[in-house]
Amino acid sequence: MNKSVTELFSLQGYLVDKIEVKNGTSVVQCRSPRRFVACPTCGATTKKVHQKKYRLLRHGKMNRTKIVLRLAVRRMSCRGCRKVFTEALPGVSNKRSTDQFYRFAFELLINNSFRWTGKYCGISPSTLVKQLISLQTQWHIDWNAMGEEIILGIDEHSFRGKRMVITITDLTNHKLLAVLKGDQQSYLEEFINSIPKTAQKRIVEVCTDLRFSYRSVMERMLPPVRVVADRYHVERQAKYTMDKIRAVIQSNEPKKYQAKDIMMRYANQLNEAEQKRLHHIFLRYQQYPVLKEMWFIKEQIRRIYFCGNKKDALRKFNHCLMLLETAHRSSYITDLKHTLRRWQEQILNYYDRRTTNGFTEGCHTKIKLIKRTSFGFRNINNYIAKITLAFLPLLYILNHHTI
Repeated sequence: MNKSVTELFSLQGYLVDKIEVKNGTSVVQCRSPRRFVACPTCGATTKKVHQKKYRLLRHGKMNRTKIVLRLAVRRMSCRGCRKVFTEALPGVSNKRSTDQFYRFAFELLINNSFRWTGKYCGISPSTLVKQLISLQTQWHIDWNAMGEEIILGIDEHSFRGKRMVITITDLTNHKLLAVLKGDQQSYLEEFINSIPKTAQKRIVEVCTDLRFSYRSVMERMLPPVRVVADRYHVERQAKYTMDKIRAVIQSNEPKKYQAKDIMMRYANQLNEAEQKRLHHIFLRYQQYPVLKEMWFIKEQIRRIYFCGNKKDALRKFNHCLMLLETAHRSSYITDLKHTLRRWQEQILNYYDRRTTNGFTEGCHTKIKLIKRTSFGFRNINNYIAKITLAFLPLLYILNHHTI
């Protein structure tokens, strides 16, 4: 049959004899073009057919029409060892579906839930989950393809409620490397131990949030690596400190004045009307000068990252510490001051390569979308498999161009 027909049904390497359409199902009868088949026992080739039978295999859908293969499978008789064997066909296993069918299902699964994909493809969600997890053993990180210098990004996100898991990314090539099963140090240590020694030596920098446990693991297990405190989390820490002070000040008001949105934004993002409103907020709460002081400190911490070099950034950083020292007493300001002092070296390491965890945060945005379309997860293994599927090209998952 025409070669374009075999390409249409992704049957390269097979011969299509005929196509029948019955009750919304396209039955494609096909067979192997080879006359001689090699014996798996002795390696001799034979063309003697002992038995021939047909298998019905699910192959996918096209325009809401199911595609079913009626594949001719031959039992061959070896003249060398006198044994009977079944010829091996590419893309076909002992299951009732071809590899192309699961590739079609996985393409749908990237943007849909297990239940919807299983219903659309005509299989149970549990079967789809089992098939996806069985392929997870093929997903290996190619450390040799990452280049001479590797920069890792480490952050955590919510798997379910308050249960957090660790996300690890390759910031140089913008790839998701792994989603660990928890946020404890043990999971991170296990991942680092799984990295080949040659690849560990090529890791030059790790960007992480202000979680000391991640930093201590890196400094202990990868001592030459430079740890960088992510810029977004440093600025967010200053914002949250200011917002906690605002919440305490407004806690006794029967009707809270809308001040959060204006104060959380940076000064250069406010128009003239919003700047007047901000000034009115400071006048309204002028008996609490710590609020205006913390807002000003928040702006100065952001300006650390506008410096041209590390020397100017250090001078700006010390200025921020001085402002925190001279500000009105507050437990929130004290905590922020201790955090900045504890992370001073890692914050200033930003100026060595200007590394941020922006790609990792972008992965978290996509992960949130996947969780919404999947209506949440209860099993951590299913969750990791689904997330990995969404970020890996299908070429890495199914290395088949035919069925």
